[in-house]
Amino acid sequence: MRPGSGPAATHSACGNGSASVLAIVGLAQTVALIAGALSVTGEYRHKTITPAVLITPRRTPLLAANLITLAAAGLAFGLAATGIAAAITLPLLAARHIPAGVSAAGTAAIIAGGAIATALSAALGVGAGAIIRNQAGAIIAVFVLLYVAEPLLGFIPGLGTAIQRYGLGGLAAAVTHTIGFPASAPLLGQPAAGLVLAGYAAAALLAGAALLRRRDITT
Repeated sequence: MRPGSGPAATHSACGNGSASVLAIVGLAQTVALIAGALSVTGEYRHKTITPAVLITPRRTPLLAANLITLAAAGLAFGLAATGIAAAITLPLLAARHIPAGVSAAGTAAIIAGGAIATALSAALGVGAGAIIRNQAGAIIAVFVLLYVAEPLLGFIPGLGTAIQRYGLGGLAAAVTHTIGFPASAPLLGQPAAGLVLAGYAAAALLAGAALLRRRDITT
């Protein structure tokens, strides 16, 4: 979730060769985040939320259904995208005698991290969509946060380190076992970053569910 590469560019442990090639896979988390937001805001835009609420007066299950669907799709998408990229990239680098600098365990951590980060990004998007509701507003908010606010705030002395470590970009980079933005950014460990990102998603979902219960649904 950072300019030029999305959330994932491969960790320094993977070597510069694999880092530069696999960086594009990081866009999977951005796509999942937007898809999660669109899954909820689309209900409001196309007015399908009204009949859904009439059929199921309890609104929380509606959000839960979106969450389950998008998180599962994000997990599969992240796993496929990262796995395919690694399967293509690493043998190609080896054939050209370019050090990838990644072990079998490191490759597994990248693939698993990519799947988990993409699923959590989708869940976070669902929560954000429930909070914002407006489709255009949700998309703009995602792009401004990821590609404007976080990169700029990351360079502010004193605040920058915290943003690089606990911002969405830094967390996604850590979960996917990648380098942050900038490359020298200090990142959390992979498990810790996953927990923090899951906490962000849970907070957004809880806030979205609370707002969904209280808001009037207009036709």
